[in-house]
Amino acid sequence: MGATTPTIYSKGDHAYLYKESIPTLRSQVNAIIALCSVFLVLCWTTVGLRIYVRAGMMKAMGADDIWMMATMAAFTVYAVLLIVICANLIPHIPAYAAGEVPVSLAVPRMIVAGYCLYSVVSILFKFSLGYFFLRVFSTRRLWRTALIWISMVLPALLGILNIAWTARLPCQLESVFFAGLPSCGEFKSRTDWAVVAALWAGVSVITDIIYGVLAFLSITKLQMTFKVKVTAALLCSLGCIGGVAACVRMYFLIAQVPHLSVLGEALHTAIWSVIEPGLAIVAASMAMLKPLWNRLRDPNWSLSGQGTRPTPAPTTAPATRLQSVFRGRPAEKADDKSSTTGILVCVDLEQI
Repeated sequence: MGATTPTIYSKGDHAYLYKESIPTLRSQVNAIIALCSVFLVLCWTTVGLRIYVRAGMMKAMGADDIWMMATMAAFTVYAVLLIVICANLIPHIPAYAAGEVPVSLAVPRMIVAGYCLYSVVSILFKFSLGYFFLRVFSTRRLWRTALIWISMVLPALLGILNIAWTARLPCQLESVFFAGLPSCGEFKSRTDWAVVAALWAGVSVITDIIYGVLAFLSITKLQMTFKVKVTAALLCSLGCIGGVAACVRMYFLIAQVPHLSVLGEALHTAIWSVIEPGLAIVAASMAMLKPLWNRLRDPNWSLSGQGTRPTPAPTTAPATRLQSVFRGRPAEKADDKSSTTGILVCVDLEQI
């Protein structure tokens, strides 16, 4: 028996939906391998430098750094697993391009594991980014803090439910890649799994965008110079990066792309499922490298003792005077309006 077998879908009236050109399918598989390899190098480099800055230079490891390390570990397993899956697809590209499906359950089961790992990576990263915002911004408007917590906890709960539902109903996901699998002979599409998966994906996109919007709304109230506000805006726009990639990913989940088979569309979704967390991890880690950049520009640059103490905890004290974001800069008085609506930045941007 061969490694693949035809199905009623690849031989039926709508067989064109399950077939595509061999070069196109091969390019998609190679793209996943290339992206996984590139992002593994970039992510390990930037996360490693981040840990060096936070633990080595600053002596101020925070909860966001711990969550980022966990995210990096999960992303590594996820990316390596995708490479293994693609390595198993490559020898049988002509058969898969003709609409055939694997006989063995090895590849379908690895796809289910990869989907669950993607969910884990997304959950962990949201906690890392959420704790980053909680550490940087402090405000008396408790709804902002509550919204950040909701943006962490709600996707996590839905993500766990999505993982459990997918593990319980693996044929629902396996049939997205390979319609007509012999192991899913009595397969029927279930609305409950689709609803859970769509709800989790939708909430993840919304919360990614919320992080970015919250940051920009907060920056308009920050008691900083214009130059520092621009820097903070660039750093905090990281919350939108994953959201943009997630929107593109959802497009491939919903829309039917011309000249692509069902497997090809699923592989396109997998491509964006690598880009989304990979970009987010790299960008979030690069945002922490300002002290290292300062040291490289000026070998005599130092933290003036700041790195020997942990980052101070956020405070909700009223904004009665301008808090300097750079140690040694004198404080200035704020007007009455700012004292009632101001938001204090309780973390030195040199330490971010």
